[in-house]
Amino acid sequence: MKEYVLVEFIAGQPHEANLLRQRLLNLGDDFVLIKTSDESETDEDGNYAEWERVQGKISSMYASVIKLQDPFLAERMRISYIPDDLKDKYRR
Repeated sequence: MKEYVLVEFIAGQPHEANLLRQRLLNLGDDFVLIKTSDESETDEDGNYAEWERVQGKISSMYASVIKLQDPFLAERMRISYIPDDLKDKYRR
């Protein structure tokens, strides 16, 4: 049985978002999509930024592989939740 952690990926450029979606599709059942959203913001100086946020769950083993071997996904991935039983398993 796979153990999953909750993650989000953020891509700031349209070409990054397309590449991100393709790379996540290539993960097969190691990544389960929960939600995607297009977001934007304008700061007080009038600078506008937009990005895509992809939220999902990924197998804990593959999350480690990404952090060690896939710079593109690693710099866009944020782990948002690790179940306590999974934390405890690796503390022992």
